Amino acid sequence: MNAEIFGWKLSFGQLKIVGAVLDPKVNRLSICAMTRYGKTRSVAIACLLYILSNPGTKILFIGPTQKQTNIIRNYTSEHIAAVAELADLVDYPGRSDPAKLKQEVSKQRVTFRNSCEIVSLTAHGSGEEPGAQLMGFGGDIIVLDEACLISDEVYRKRISRMLGDNPNSKLIELVNPWHRHNFAYRHWISPDFKKIHVDWRQALQEDRITSLFLEEQRRELSRYEFEVLYESLFAEDAEDALIWYSWLQRAFTHKQQLAASELHTVWGLDVAEKGTDQTVLMRAETDGYRYRITKIYVLKERETMDTANKVAETVPKSDILNVDSIGVGAGVYSRLKELGYRAVSVRVSQAPTRDSDRYLNQKAQRYWLLRSLFEENMIEIPNNHNLVSELSKMRYEFTSTGKIRIIDPEQKSPDFADSCMLCLLLHDKKKPKIF
Repeated sequence: MNAEIFGWKLSFGQLKIVGAVLDPKVNRLSICAMTRYGKTRSVAIACLLYILSNPGTKILFIGPTQKQTNIIRNYTSEHIAAVAELADLVDYPGRSDPAKLKQEVSKQRVTFRNSCEIVSLTAHGSGEEPGAQLMGFGGDIIVLDEACLISDEVYRKRISRMLGDNPNSKLIELVNPWHRHNFAYRHWISPDFKKIHVDWRQALQEDRITSLFLEEQRRELSRYEFEVLYESLFAEDAEDALIWYSWLQRAFTHKQQLAASELHTVWGLDVAEKGTDQTVLMRAETDGYRYRITKIYVLKERETMDTANKVAETVPKSDILNVDSIGVGAGVYSRLKELGYRAVSVRVSQAPTRDSDRYLNQKAQRYWLLRSLFEENMIEIPNNHNLVSELSKMRYEFTSTGKIRIIDPEQKSPDFADSCMLCLLLHDKKKPKIF
């Protein structure tokens, strides 16, 4: 069964999505559909239908980045400009001029003469705190596009609170199921959410794709990519994940027994450069084999001397302190050395201290050691959502010469992960005592 809405032909599955958005009994909706199936446009159409019959509705579109937020905003503006009933409802004097109307409805905020409103926001924003752009907003319908790419921290601190503005508010999540490490997967398995799942089989039946194209994608994509994008199944870990999520879960539930006679303390300090970066100081205990992360500090100081003085208030002079001394970290390191601390300068871009034919740089060497500690169940960490989230998003690849290169997450610098990596002490042999 197909139908046409606002001049757009919708398939059976797309109509099911529209119906779920409009259903007053559905307040929590998770849509996991094959890539390019049309789930985002279907939700955009449903929201515009909702506006026509529900005066005073405020709708928020939220994506992990501006580019992704623009996708659903562009769909809504396209239909508003093309449909007279919608165009006439826009609260803008120049709506009779197609060019001016198109410009107006492409803005971040679009208001309508029936007191409805659509606001497009970005989850990561540009403020010092993740999701800062979302502060002060709420809505009757909140649509999260690419929900798997929005962090738990932003959802918990910002988005979930928006739902309190209206006891009947709707939360709609559009998902490409890249991983199971945030709220999108928890909601997918929650009985409180209505779920709509569309894989390549349904898309093939609805003529959304062809068999030829599907086979081409099977050949081009990895098993992991095909499973996520076309089977629409939540993947446990990416093929290039540096640290598996199951290892992380084990690390914050399994208690490490360290040899008391060999126990030493080492700290890792990752100094913020600018913007949304955070200065993170982490404390670890080790007996030369196993590690236990015991404390995590986020320092608010932004100036070099202030940061160094704050660290000096926290770290005993007898403890080893590894400092990322690239950029502003160099000044912090120098000041701590002047104060008599056992500060060690770490420049992760420099050549590895061993196995130079295996690692691109010290960053790869250190992170691969961290990976081995998790894999072999030799590290204990607190269940800190920032640390777990960042570590789970780290990736690796092999260069053309076969060396391991570490890939940071796209959204922001992995300050917590880097601080954890800096807690490790490098050694020249496999698992020797290091003291």
